[in-house]
Amino acid sequence: MGTTIFVAAGGSRLTVIVGRSTRRYWPRYICRLETGIVSNFKRIVMESFIETIKVLNGQFCNLDAHERRAKATAKAFFGKSLAWEVGGMVVPTEMCSGVVKCRVVYDSEVREVCFQPYVMRRIGSLRLVNGDGVDYRYKSTNRSVLARLLEQRGACDDVLIVRDGWITDTSFTNVVFEDAGGGLYTPDTCLLEGTRRQSLLDVGRIQARPIRVEDIGHFQRVLLVNAMIGLEDAIRVPVVNIMK
Repeated sequence: MGTTIFVAAGGSRLTVIVGRSTRRYWPRYICRLETGIVSNFKRIVMESFIETIKVLNGQFCNLDAHERRAKATAKAFFGKSLAWEVGGMVVPTEMCSGVVKCRVVYDSEVREVCFQPYVMRRIGSLRLVNGDGVDYRYKSTNRSVLARLLEQRGACDDVLIVRDGWITDTSFTNVVFEDAGGGLYTPDTCLLEGTRRQSLLDVGRIQARPIRVEDIGHFQRVLLVNAMIGLEDAIRVPVVNIMK
């Protein structure tokens, strides 16, 4: 397993941890134990959120969009502005080559920053699953609702979540449908307004429109995009590989 570099913010210190573990929560516990501040343990029950940022050859990508979303989320949940200093961080030397995933965990403050080499998933098929009632408008670290839906994928590689008959997202990406003429359309009913999706909308490379399950056959393929995956390197799945 490749090296992961954790930068855990706690108390008045910033702790850099280099290791091979990718367990989700141990860096945060290390941070709390090192600070010695008992009150920090109350954060365990505080809802936390995540921003996943692409780092290309040592440079943060689309950082302003991530900052805006994180600050809006902190304001909505905690009623205060988030002190966001990620852009001022120096990317660790070991992580300055190629594509790296920067994972920022925060609640009312930034609690953890982690850098890890990025490995693209291989997705060749999707299964339609019922996500009625699912609400993931904020990028929470609690992905249990998405994990339960993913368990329904069967022999497919991932799921395409349907809410009240409308196409939304996969378990880890927004989606863009491509028609025979090269038109690119993203559902306007997405679960999460991803930063990559929004940047593509802003520059007019894709258009938002309602897409129902019965509309899928009008397209050639579906492209999976997120902060780490742009249109040029999107995961492409033929619509014939979308299973009911």
